[in-house]
Amino acid sequence: MATIFKRPNSHYYYAAFRIEVRDGNGKKTWKQFKQVTKVRIPLTRRDQEKSEQEALRVAMEFEQNALRQAGAGTEGSQRIMAIVREAADKAAQKRLTADLGRNFIRRLVEASTGEQMPAEKTIAGWFNEWLEQKKGTTKPTTQARYKASMKAILAHLGDEASAMPLDSLTIGKLRVFRDKLKAEGRTAKTTNHYLKDVHSALIAAVKEGLLKRAPSENLEFLPEEDSTNREPLSFGDISKLIDSAPSAEWRGVILLGAFGGLRLGDAARITRSCIDLEEKVIRFKPQKTQRKKQTQQAPIQLPMHVELIRYFASIELSNDPTAPVFPSLARVSVSGNKGLSSRFVQIMEAAGVARGQTRKHIDGKAGRSSHAHSFHSLRHTFNSSMFNSGVTQEMRMKIVGHADTKTNGRYTHAELASLRRAVDAVPTLESEKPAE
Repeated sequence: MATIFKRPNSHYYYAAFRIEVRDGNGKKTWKQFKQVTKVRIPLTRRDQEKSEQEALRVAMEFEQNALRQAGAGTEGSQRIMAIVREAADKAAQKRLTADLGRNFIRRLVEASTGEQMPAEKTIAGWFNEWLEQKKGTTKPTTQARYKASMKAILAHLGDEASAMPLDSLTIGKLRVFRDKLKAEGRTAKTTNHYLKDVHSALIAAVKEGLLKRAPSENLEFLPEEDSTNREPLSFGDISKLIDSAPSAEWRGVILLGAFGGLRLGDAARITRSCIDLEEKVIRFKPQKTQRKKQTQQAPIQLPMHVELIRYFASIELSNDPTAPVFPSLARVSVSGNKGLSSRFVQIMEAAGVARGQTRKHIDGKAGRSSHAHSFHSLRHTFNSSMFNSGVTQEMRMKIVGHADTKTNGRYTHAELASLRRAVDAVPTLESEKPAE
């Protein structure tokens, strides 16, 4: 592309460019051109800017004439030069934006090859497409989390997300998004979950060739020091919860949490095939393990605590191995205003069991409340009871299904025969009643 320059002590601009030419044998060579534009250099800066634009226009004409003389004056070449000249004019006027630059490149490719470049993905376009891709490969609960994360980043970017190409998303914008989430009252752990989901979407874009690298690659996560610590419930509180349970199914779910360490979703969705009354064992795969795609991991074998043996012996179990043990609860989502978690809070309120310390919102802004006591506290109670009875950490990990000591350590406050002895170390409700 033609450029202009000034010689020392000269009053005129000079044009410089080179074109590809062929000799008599068809061999390609490059020929350099330099010639005066005869556009005089004015004295004032304002006039100089106008003069530079005029000199560049003349230089482009010189280049085009030279191309014609060299046999490159075809219609396609002229169209390419017209696009280049237009881009140069915009650049000289300091009006060549990133969007215009991309548009010029698309036009040049089309003029050169006759092929249209595929339309660029916008930020919103890719995130929504990624969500659609995940529908067939992830569970509804995971999809809901991904959807919330994408909704948050798109709401933060506003109209820009629908207009700007995907590669305009920078690490700086992601840092602003991260800091905004935290300022709105979310814990560092929740904020990091949002960031990890956005990062997963951007890594997928890299794999599909839409990005050279993910802008989130070097994004710093927040230190997770502000999350509310879950605390175990006392056996007295557990007795109150069981007495206040609205159904036999809820009593069973609470017992599975307190005397089996099951998470709420796992307890509610356990099936008949998991209950082995003859061996007095519960076999199941936690949903959390399945979400992490550890499909080859063997199911957890949980010896039944005496409280669970009594409970399952007292209810009628289906002969269908696929039937849910708690049919009315199995089809209810864990989250949501009417989900199992919210219903358990109602049971706590009816039983007079306090929810414990609440994480304070920052400056009164919105953020999900977090309490020290929840259904997960039953899992803490189960694990802590074994710890207090001297059960080793390795044994506790096998029972509750933790993959590493770090995770199990969070639940500590302060093969099958061995596992059974460990479970039997957990007191019964009757043994924990205060003496009259």
